[in-house]
Amino acid sequence: MKIRPAEHGDIPGMVHLIGHYASEGLMLPRSSNAIAAGLAEYLVADVVGEVVGCGALQQYSDDSAELYGLATHPEHSPRGTGSALVEALIEKARTANIARVFALTLVPVFFQKMGFHTVQHNDVPLKVWKDCVVCPKFGNCDEIAMLLEVGVPVVSHSRQPALFKAL
Repeated sequence: MKIRPAEHGDIPGMVHLIGHYASEGLMLPRSSNAIAAGLAEYLVADVVGEVVGCGALQQYSDDSAELYGLATHPEHSPRGTGSALVEALIEKARTANIARVFALTLVPVFFQKMGFHTVQHNDVPLKVWKDCVVCPKFGNCDEIAMLLEVGVPVVSHSRQPALFKAL
């Protein structure tokens, strides 16, 4: 399995994966146009050219982003596909110096295993005012807000003297 950036040709498979879970009420549907508009935010799990998973990271502020659209094929994805996608999206956040990643989910146990913790919806207000106000579940949301402090490493560009390297 390979985790890679999504490409235009992946959109039908991504719509199918997300649509499967949306039809069960486990996530919101995403149209081909919506996925195409945010394609740069998506990563896919690819097994011999077949998309078996997808997920995206949308930046909301200088230091926060939402992990969304996470779906894996119910029959053909290898064990650990969802975790591999989340880990790759967290790494994408680190690379972009994003310190906080959040998700709204109906499966909090999965995210807890990935290091996320439960927070109140009002702890992610940008999400609430940008997307949630147009959601059919607004005012009666059953999703759990989860947050991960990414711990962006501080990179020093100065070189330490040899004396301190030995310490």
